[in-house]
Amino acid sequence: MAYCTQEDILKMISLEELAELTAEAGDTPDPQVVAEAISRGEAEIDSYLGAVYAVPLWPAPPLIKALAVDLAIFHLYSRRSVAPPVRKQKYEAAVAFLKEVAAGQAVVAGAGGEPPSTDRKAPQVSSAPRIFRRDTQGEW
Repeated sequence: MAYCTQEDILKMISLEELAELTAEAGDTPDPQVVAEAISRGEAEIDSYLGAVYAVPLWPAPPLIKALAVDLAIFHLYSRRSVAPPVRKQKYEAAVAFLKEVAAGQAVVAGAGGEPPSTDRKAPQVSSAPRIFRRDTQGEW
């Protein structure tokens, strides 16, 4: 379950640009290369969000979808070693935000506007009653 699709990427860059970044020849984007870039972006997102949320987030909140698009486009450009400054800046901003979420300094709002559930509770520990105590040691 992808956070974004090739169609989402095409809303940010043109078909010709996507073909230049993915295809070795021709004017049609290589869907496998696009899928690999999306997968890399998703892995980055999940690596940060996994510290706070159960991943993958489903359905993907709009913010996560937008970050996934920015990360995927950056990875497509990095294949050619020609990432424009604006793409690098968007990538760095996305990673900075994900780091803030992982550190608990930011929240990813869910599809309904509420933060995703983080039902993380402190571990519960139980044991048998104490046998030895300071006041009873040595009274055998």
